[in-house]
Amino acid sequence: MSNSDKKSDSPPDEVELVVTQADYEAGLERGWTDDDMLKPGRYKFRRGGFLARHPGVEDQTKEASLINAEGV
Repeated sequence: MSNSDKKSDSPPDEVELVVTQADYEAGLERGWTDDDMLKPGRYKFRRGGFLARHPGVEDQTKEASLINAEGV
């Protein structure tokens, strides 16, 4: 089996969500308002952007957990 035939264990970095008019109308029938859901269309989301935008946060949480583990 070649590498291209194997499934990746990690989720994709970018996710595309498609909201159809039928999905939108079904939400309205359920009693949702237009503020509760996305308008019909295509939406792209990027996964894992928090640590990319905030470098060093992971280091701070490791420090805090080490301090708590020591009982200080």
